[in-house]
Amino acid sequence: MEASIFDVLTGSFANGRRVTSVSEDQRLLLSVASNLNRLFNTRRGTVGHSPDYGLPDMLTVYRDSPQSAGELRRAVKESIETYEPRLSRVRVRRRETDEHAMRLVFIVEAELKNGERVRFETTFESQKTAKVEPTGSYV
Repeated sequence: MEASIFDVLTGSFANGRRVTSVSEDQRLLLSVASNLNRLFNTRRGTVGHSPDYGLPDMLTVYRDSPQSAGELRRAVKESIETYEPRLSRVRVRRRETDEHAMRLVFIVEAELKNGERVRFETTFESQKTAKVEPTGSYV
């Protein structure tokens, strides 16, 4: 498996690394992380041809916290299941953080279509974009 067509056309992943600078076995993982970065940093309703693409406005999440953290977790899971077809068996759980830090951290565990299990960590902070990092494959 390779990088997505978007990664190939732009020549780089969301983290700035060139597609050709990484081994083929790492391209899939970095491509999925890039797609999740784009997905999580797009506000729902801003993509005209896919109005449900992206996540809800983060200001409402922080304003309504802590109840809305569960809603954001569900939105993350549903968005992945809809817009990242290379992942299956998606599980999203919240990692405990300082409740006054204005930061939410989620761990995403899933399977690639080739059966490999992967884990990503994504952090949502006020005044910053979401960042998705692979935390390594695991068996």
